[in-house]
Amino acid sequence: MSTSSADQATASVVQALQTLYHDPDGSSKKRANEWLEEFQHSVEAWQTCHTLLTSPEAPLEGRLFSAQTLRAKILYDLSQLPREQLPPLRDSLLSSLSPLCQPSAPPGSKAVLTQLCLALADLALQMPEWENVVGGMIDQFGKDPTTVIVLLGFLKSLPEEAGNPRIPLSNDEVQAMLSALVSGSAEQVLGVLTMYIQATGVTTQIQISVFETLRSWLQAGEVMASQVAQTPLFDASFDALASDQLFDAAVDVLCDLIHETQEVEDNVEVVQQIVPRVIALRPQLEEHKEDADRIRGYCRILCEAGECYKDLIVRLPQDLLPLVQSIAECAAYPDLDIVPITFYFWYTLAMTLGRQPSDPSIQPILDIYANLQAVIIGHLHFPGDDEHQTAQERDEFRTFRHRMGDTLKDCCHVLGAPTCLKRSYDLTVNAMGKPSPSWQEIEAPLFSMRSMGAEVDPDDDEVLPHIMDMLPKLPDHPKIRYAAILVISRYTQWIDRHPDNLAFQLQYISAGFDTSESSEEVSAAAAQAMKFMCQDCNQHLVPFLPQLHTFINSVGDKLDQADMVEVCEAIGYIITSMPPDSAASALKEFCQPLIAKVQAVASLENEVDKPTLQKVADYLEQLDSYLSVVRSIDPLPSDCYGTAIEVYGILDSLLNKYSKLYYISERVSTVLRRGLTFFPADAIQPIIQPLLNRMILSFEQTGYSSYLWITGKITSKFGEVAKDPQNRGLAELLVRSFESLTEAMSALLARKVALEIPDVMDDYVHLVISYLTSIPTLTLQSPSIQPAISHVLASLTCHSPETVLVSLDVLSILSNHLASNQNLQNLFMQYGKAIVGLLINGLIVHDYPEDSLDQIQVILNHLTKLSNGTNTQEMEGWFGETIGGLPGHVVPQGEKQAFLVEVHAHLTDRSSSDRLKNALNNLVRAARRARERGRQARKSLGAV
Repeated sequence: MSTSSADQATASVVQALQTLYHDPDGSSKKRANEWLEEFQHSVEAWQTCHTLLTSPEAPLEGRLFSAQTLRAKILYDLSQLPREQLPPLRDSLLSSLSPLCQPSAPPGSKAVLTQLCLALADLALQMPEWENVVGGMIDQFGKDPTTVIVLLGFLKSLPEEAGNPRIPLSNDEVQAMLSALVSGSAEQVLGVLTMYIQATGVTTQIQISVFETLRSWLQAGEVMASQVAQTPLFDASFDALASDQLFDAAVDVLCDLIHETQEVEDNVEVVQQIVPRVIALRPQLEEHKEDADRIRGYCRILCEAGECYKDLIVRLPQDLLPLVQSIAECAAYPDLDIVPITFYFWYTLAMTLGRQPSDPSIQPILDIYANLQAVIIGHLHFPGDDEHQTAQERDEFRTFRHRMGDTLKDCCHVLGAPTCLKRSYDLTVNAMGKPSPSWQEIEAPLFSMRSMGAEVDPDDDEVLPHIMDMLPKLPDHPKIRYAAILVISRYTQWIDRHPDNLAFQLQYISAGFDTSESSEEVSAAAAQAMKFMCQDCNQHLVPFLPQLHTFINSVGDKLDQADMVEVCEAIGYIITSMPPDSAASALKEFCQPLIAKVQAVASLENEVDKPTLQKVADYLEQLDSYLSVVRSIDPLPSDCYGTAIEVYGILDSLLNKYSKLYYISERVSTVLRRGLTFFPADAIQPIIQPLLNRMILSFEQTGYSSYLWITGKITSKFGEVAKDPQNRGLAELLVRSFESLTEAMSALLARKVALEIPDVMDDYVHLVISYLTSIPTLTLQSPSIQPAISHVLASLTCHSPETVLVSLDVLSILSNHLASNQNLQNLFMQYGKAIVGLLINGLIVHDYPEDSLDQIQVILNHLTKLSNGTNTQEMEGWFGETIGGLPGHVVPQGEKQAFLVEVHAHLTDRSSSDRLKNALNNLVRAARRARERGRQARKSLGAV
């Protein structure tokens, strides 16, 4: 590169970085980012980045970008350089390091240094001719205190990068370099770290770097905990906990050290050294109890030891009891950000102890679990009524409560659910016995009873009867009622086996819907409890149906719609337990009032206001809730068949006036969908023609996707029937519907692009699938197949993975018919350029789902089989134009050319059908590498 062109390239990079970081215009930033990513792939980037990196005038953004780019090019593009240029590259990088750790180094030099250390590590792993790497680095940077940071940064990077899957080496090459560079240097590195940690006047920065480097080698498995234990690094790690500056680094390295000894039998001597030092930390919990950051660090060490040595705790409970006690102190700490650190320990120890262990030697540990239950219930207490929380804090606390509930299950696991339930019951009763208890004192143990439900035997007769007897005596506070209703909700399986108090429990739940007194939260809990109660106790509740019918008629219009939907689902579960005749009668009894309310509005001559129509939509949703649970009654009594015609007449009248209201169309469609499933085909057949006509007209008027959806469901249900020659009229009706809807789609897409109507595109391609799988011959013969293919191709521009996959299914089905259908062949040639462009861009640029690759290979393989010598060049042009349009940062030029070479070979020599498949696989892999490279680049640049 000439001097002038090199200067121009450097200036262009600086300008692009200036735009990326400082230009407020988003589109300019995007263009700059894409240009920089593409520049990183170029050969010129080697020299330009070296110039920027070593220029004193270069801005921080330029220096960091250059360091990151050189690292990326060593990872991905080292093959661009002749091997003889690698030593000069190495030397230039080495010469750039020392200035970065000098006191006079400019801001941001640490980030640049990190990237260069990673780059050198990646280079060393790909450069076997670089001998004595670690020794040479020690000699060059390890003697001057100001450059020790360089050495430690490199040593930290080396084992991390040894496992980097992006380094283009075979497994054998990786193992060889790993053995030579890393494993073979472990003792030497350990010696260097030991020397620095003991050095007189060693700085805090170097000590932190020593610990960070040690962690890297421990995590990579290149330095064993047993080796560390034989060096001063072991004591230094524990001693560093006394230093505020070193505390965090010491906690990290100790956690890693302990983690590497989890195979206790292989590390007995080290564990014997670690355990006393960890147990000796217990007094620090009291000494630093006002310092949450310190407690968090100690808690991490203690819990790591507890989790790794859980088997040892069970085997030697007396010796390790202090460790468990220390973790219990952390669990009792008032800072609720620290408490969760202990949760996994309690779980793993509980699983190791087993269910209700009886060994007397572990009784002290069981006592800790018993106290832990009380501690957790204490943490469950909501803040006082006079304490203010933000909405986010309230949500976080609720989430945290559920996590604590899992730890209560661990307590049940080792102590037995009856024992834990009895404690929660006693806490509740004791609180109720106080002169003026706070609601929190009662609510928290009630919540714990709910949390422990999964551990409780549904046949328990020891504690649950007392809990159920206690419920009527609870204070009438919304929070307490909420918790009590959810307790009932959690134990509905037990109630099914003990139905004696069912009447009271049903009444208690129903009272939760009292809108004059209950909060929305209580009403929602009541709806959930009603649903579980009816689901689990459905046969016991059949006698209560009249009472529930009265309840719904009296409060139904007052309840929140979401709660009402759950109540309808709940009643549906009772109906499912009844014999067919009784179930049909009961379903009609509950649904008829809703149908009548819909009919009352549908039959009005004048249009009604929005609130009234919203109520109609609610009634339809409630109808759907019943049907969604009941699903079917088998056999459906024949005297119910007329209901299908009756209800459709009402829905048709409603759509006649209000089909343009989206929420009405959606609710009507869901009810129609259930009805199509619920009623047998011969009950529905009389309404098929008016129903399809209504769907077509409504879609033409509105463009709402639900009308397509229902047409597809009808086609799927009646496709087999339509194949019978005696039902030719039905077949023709279905095909006419397809043609009318496809024509309406053409009109819609003339006004809007597919991206604006993704739901419509999704339902249209599902409609096409229904036709191709139900009545394929008639569908393929229809002249509407041409615009249908066009619409399916348009749907590929939508971003929904499901829409893309279904659209590809359609193209795949069609391509399977190419060999026998001349019309389809002509259409695929007509749309061939669009098909190639959409599929390849979808795979490479628009991140189509992984599952799509196989379908795309099938479609393109079938398409290219249409090449016959005269159109081969045309097909090759489709691929060439598509690939040429891919930006260089998306797929590098070399990979593009390689793909096109394979496509040419595939089109001119059909002896191997795998050629195109392999080419596509390689193209996708190249794009993924480029995407990962870009992601790493953006991540690194974000450090500026």
